[in-house]
Amino acid sequence: MKDLRKKPLILWEAAIPIALLLILPLIIGEAWVSLTVEMMALVILATSLNLLIGYAGMVSFGHAAYYGIGAYTCALLLKAQAPFFLAMIAAPAASAIGALIIGWFCVRRSHLYFAMLTLAFGQIVFTITLQWYGFTGGDNGLTEIPVPAWLNSTTRYYYFSLAVVGLSLWAMKRIVDSPFGKALQALRDNSSRVESSGINVRLYNWMAFVIAGFFAGIAGALFAAFNHNVFPTFMHWTKSTEALVVSLLGGISQFYGPAVGSILLVLMDKIVTSHLRYWSFVLGIILILMVLFFRGGFTGFLAERLNARRAGRERVP
Repeated sequence: MKDLRKKPLILWEAAIPIALLLILPLIIGEAWVSLTVEMMALVILATSLNLLIGYAGMVSFGHAAYYGIGAYTCALLLKAQAPFFLAMIAAPAASAIGALIIGWFCVRRSHLYFAMLTLAFGQIVFTITLQWYGFTGGDNGLTEIPVPAWLNSTTRYYYFSLAVVGLSLWAMKRIVDSPFGKALQALRDNSSRVESSGINVRLYNWMAFVIAGFFAGIAGALFAAFNHNVFPTFMHWTKSTEALVVSLLGGISQFYGPAVGSILLVLMDKIVTSHLRYWSFVLGIILILMVLFFRGGFTGFLAERLNARRAGRERVP
C-alpha cells in the first residue's frame, strides 16, 4: 500500500522538472538557451564517465577521446553530405569501436595503471587528430559543419538535445539498475570475491568501458552539430578532467550527480567569470572544500540531509 501511495508523488516529482525544461526556452534568452544546450552535452559526457567511476570503480583520464571521436565522426559525415541521423548514429558507434580497441589494453591493468593507460591512449588519439591535417584539419579543426534547416534554430536544437539527453539518461539508468550494473557495483566493492564466484571481471570491465565510450560519442556528436565546429581540444585530457570535476561536484555516488554537477559548473563559470577574472582559482577552492567536507558531492549532501529529516520524522510518535 505504501508503494502505491508513493507512485503518484514520484510522478509529480518527475513531472515538475520535465515541465520546467519544456518551457525553459520561453522564459530565458537565446544566449542562455545556447548555454543550456552545451550543458546537456556535458551531462551525457559526465554521466557516461560516472558509469566507469561511480559504478565500475575505474578512473579514466582519457574519456574525452571518445567524445572527440564521436564529434569528428559526426562532423566528417555531415561535411560529406551524409544524412543527419546517420551521422548521429555512426558517431557513438565509432566511439564504441575506439573504446573496444583501447579498452582491451586498459582493462588488463587496474587502479593507477588503468588510469595512466587511459590517459596515454587519450593523448595518442589527441596527437593523431592534431597532426592529421588531410583528414581532421589538424589544429584548424573542422568548421562550418552543415546541419538540417530544421535544426538551425537554437530553440529547436534545444528540444532535440533534450530528447537525446532524456533517452541517453534513461538508457544509462536502465543499465546501472540491470543485473549487469549490479555486478559492476559488486566488482567495484570487492572484485576478488566476485571473481571467485565465476564472473569474468576483465570482460565486465571491458563491456563497461565500451558502453561509456558509446554514450560519450553521443555527447560529442550532439555538441559538434550544435557548435558547427570541432577541434582537437575536444579530445584533450583537460576535457576529461572537466567531466571528472562535474562528477565530483554533483556526486559520483548518485546517478543524477553528474547532471547536477554539470548545471552547477556551467552556472558558476558564467556567474563567477562575469565578476572575477580568476575562475580557476575559485574552482580550485570549491573542489578542495568538496573533497574535504562533501565527498558525496552536492546530491550526496542533499540525500544525507533528506534521510536525516525523514529519520527524525519517523522517531516522532
